[in-house]
Amino acid sequence: MKVFCRAILISFFALFLCACGRSDLIRLRMLAPVVETNKDHSILTDTKESSSPTYTNTSNGGSLYFLLKSIGLGYTTITTKFEKTGTNLKETTKIKTNFYDLAFGLGENYSFMWGAGVLSGLEHERYLEYTGKGADQLLVNSDPVGHSLFFMLGHHGFGFETLVGYRMNFIKTEFYDSNIPTYMGKSTAAGKNVSYEDTNISLTTSQLQLGIGVTF
Repeated sequence: MKVFCRAILISFFALFLCACGRSDLIRLRMLAPVVETNKDHSILTDTKESSSPTYTNTSNGGSLYFLLKSIGLGYTTITTKFEKTGTNLKETTKIKTNFYDLAFGLGENYSFMWGAGVLSGLEHERYLEYTGKGADQLLVNSDPVGHSLFFMLGHHGFGFETLVGYRMNFIKTEFYDSNIPTYMGKSTAAGKNVSYEDTNISLTTSQLQLGIGVTF
């Protein structure tokens, strides 16, 4: 069954790309994330948690692309907010990423665009709030690396486009505990019940995007 579904998907995209053909239009495209994929971005474990935590993922930001025929440049900024809430501990993470994108497009009335981005900036904040014991901030270093992959489908009519896309962002960075840097793995606010395995952080965020475009 899985093989059959994959064959259908491959055939669909092959037919779609063949139908698109080369683009001769100049396009200006704007997109914004509407759905953040639910993922566990937590790095902390409460050794005395009495119930399974809940997770919340949200995002905002936008992408701007300028395409000259079949090739274009873009800039994307996306802020992902993640909350892990348990019986004792709440971990809040805010990740603001900026990417320079290179995009390629095919098609006129129906179009397909794909490409990749390079991380150009990151703001990363993490907070711990332990019940009745205040809050700690985990500081994240300023030397991250990362990239992004994306694709987009578009429909053109009367000089305007409607767009739907999907984007995945891959980020690597580090953090250190600002309160007790010599005792990695414990947190004062958590009453030394919170631990983590590694200071190296690998994150993958992904968003469903909607947008509009104009053609010239």
